[in-house]
Amino acid sequence: MNIADVQKVKLQFGIIGNNPELLRAIDTAIQVAHTDLSVLITGESGVGKEFFPKIIHDNSARKHSKYIAR
Repeated sequence: MNIADVQKVKLQFGIIGNNPELLRAIDTAIQVAHTDLSVLITGESGVGKEFFPKIIHDNSARKHSKYIAR
């Protein structure tokens, strides 16, 4: 896990917390961003799932293209 990258994402998106699962999820999103795979994001209502597609987009090769949420 690259702590510097995770901290940068947390600051960029205003994510607060240091729960190990949260940090691991952010790190996974950063790693997945460098692939050309589809990603399914699941979780309970209200846990902040809407941030992860943005994190993936902003760390991907497509970051200069428009982000479209569906």
